[in-house]
Amino acid sequence: MRLINKTKNLPIAENVEVADNFFKKIKGLMFSKKFRRPLLITFSRETRKTNAIHSIFVFFQFDAVFLDSKKVVVDIKRVKPFTFLIIPKKPAKYVIELNRGEARKKKIEIDDRVAFAR
Repeated sequence: MRLINKTKNLPIAENVEVADNFFKKIKGLMFSKKFRRPLLITFSRETRKTNAIHSIFVFFQFDAVFLDSKKVVVDIKRVKPFTFLIIPKKPAKYVIELNRGEARKKKIEIDDRVAFAR
């Protein structure tokens, strides 16, 4: 899957892994020694606290970009290893996990609209 910043007409990531089932969501980036590839986590509904993520057993920093159900960026966080709970500022339905610094490098900002392409 490819992710595109529709607001700025810029690519965000190629070859994105999709975590759309229970086991993929739980595992996420856990037990990885380094960042492999971008991950898109999809949740069944848009909420704030129940769609929080963690970085337990993740050994590196990464960027988490939270999107609402309309695929609009509602929060961006730099996540440190072994953080128990990362809660978005606003309700989210999707989380894009990118290598550390990629959100800034790709000029992703709050209120940008993201498109998913196959």
